[in-house]
Amino acid sequence: MASSRLARALLLGAAGALLLGHSPYRQWYVFRAKHLVVVTSDALPGAFALAEAVAGAIAARLPETKALPATARASAEVVRLLRSRQLQVGLIPPADALEALQGKGRFSDDAPVPLRALASLGSYLLVVLDEYPREKAFRIVRTVAEYPGSWPLPQKPVLRGKAPIPFHPGALDYYEGRPTPSEG
Repeated sequence: MASSRLARALLLGAAGALLLGHSPYRQWYVFRAKHLVVVTSDALPGAFALAEAVAGAIAARLPETKALPATARASAEVVRLLRSRQLQVGLIPPADALEALQGKGRFSDDAPVPLRALASLGSYLLVVLDEYPREKAFRIVRTVAEYPGSWPLPQKPVLRGKAPIPFHPGALDYYEGRPTPSEG
């Protein structure tokens, strides 16, 4: 009986693998649909530790997001991943966010990217695209703001600190004490 179940499970696993075909992209689509990935550049000092803390805070309070950190080679790559909607949340320097929003500097060959700030975390901005769902943005900002642990930053972050790009409406809802549509 047990060997029959094991054989059936192995057969189902093999069938599932064959149904996925030869495309690794299908697996990537499934993975990112189930996980909220906070991506940053591995070239930025301290950025990955901060992305780990942000993802950890989100995963602890919002376990359904299965949040985790990831790195790209440079901020420009982080912006490309957001623009292409491969990933949803980025952690980049404010100057890079402004250049991407304006389509200037290293982003001058591309159309402007409609980035919006969720929070200012030390020398980085937590960003999403302007189309990111308002309620989800609110929940992320609330989670980061109410994080009971310590951030890997020299001082406590001023979440609604100076940002050269507009804040996302969901972030503003939180900062201004407005309820989200689902709470109102």
